[in-house]
Amino acid sequence: MRLLYSLLFSFSFLAMFGQEIPYSMSDFYLNGSATFRDDTTIMITDNLLEQTGSMWYKDDIDLNEPFHIELEIFFGCSDGGADGITFILHPEWSTGSTGEGMGVGGLNPSFGVEMDTYQNFHLADAHFDHVALMANGASHHKLGLTEPIPLHPNKGNVENCTFYNVKFDWNPASQIFTFEFNGVVRIRREIDLVNLIFDGNSNVFWGFGSATGLRRNKHLVKIKKLEFTPNETLTDEDREALAAGEVYTLPELEFEAGSADLPYSARPTLDKLMRFHQDFPDHTIILNSFTDSSGEESSNLRISTQRAEAIANYMISKGFAKEKLIYYGNGEVNPIDDNETEQGRKNNRRVEVIMKVIKV
Repeated sequence: MRLLYSLLFSFSFLAMFGQEIPYSMSDFYLNGSATFRDDTTIMITDNLLEQTGSMWYKDDIDLNEPFHIELEIFFGCSDGGADGITFILHPEWSTGSTGEGMGVGGLNPSFGVEMDTYQNFHLADAHFDHVALMANGASHHKLGLTEPIPLHPNKGNVENCTFYNVKFDWNPASQIFTFEFNGVVRIRREIDLVNLIFDGNSNVFWGFGSATGLRRNKHLVKIKKLEFTPNETLTDEDREALAAGEVYTLPELEFEAGSADLPYSARPTLDKLMRFHQDFPDHTIILNSFTDSSGEESSNLRISTQRAEAIANYMISKGFAKEKLIYYGNGEVNPIDDNETEQGRKNNRRVEVIMKVIKV
């Protein structure tokens, strides 16, 4: 009977929090000032002025499933330092504004757990080190989902060269989000994350942002336990399109103007594409890169080829078979939108994927 109870408890625990995820630092992508410190620790900002960084788990998650994320967070050593760390849910990898934005400022839509260690009076910050739930990259507490409350129940200083245990739990059945700091539940809030924040989109990435401004502190995150169900595959719609030989446009692929450096935000989708291809070993992936009509036609042809090559090089570096990959730079031909508008030009700057069996 005791064994039965144990099994039932284990099953209910997994049903509530999802599977425990084995992880390595290669599962996280870093932006801005963020750097890897060791096998479990990431430094998001150093003890320097005007730094902004973020770290993101490689795969998105479905908010219709539960998650449990447990870490140790280091807020620095200077009580007069700034600015803090934010736990972020966002549909793409991004880094928000510096300083008071704490790496999430301006990201819309987004959900943030703001762990703020500096009082910005114009943002209605509390005078103590505090935590609040924030939405859509807003920094002013009049726009917050909750009022700021002390991180420490006794309003103690957390910028004291100490790692603090922090937990984030999401239960989609009850729509309860829970934040725990050093073994004490500080926020427990019912909130419809999917509809209220993300307009019905349940697939988001999770990560942390941090920033310094005219004051500074070192901000570190040490991973302890991850329990969730990652979206390791493309959507059903995308898989069906690829399997049918239809054109699939890579999302989250925004190259900097004139640059062929592969943006980090494209890598999770490319990883999923490669995993999907494992079920179709006879197929070849064909990449077609396009630009908008800005600039010289010859330059557009060159940069589109370089961008396609950058994607191919990334896939090959991850073990994808070179002989199963073909890429082309097409420049500004075959626009799908009006090049006279900013949005139209953005739509035309794209990389299309087709999977085919090529008989030699």
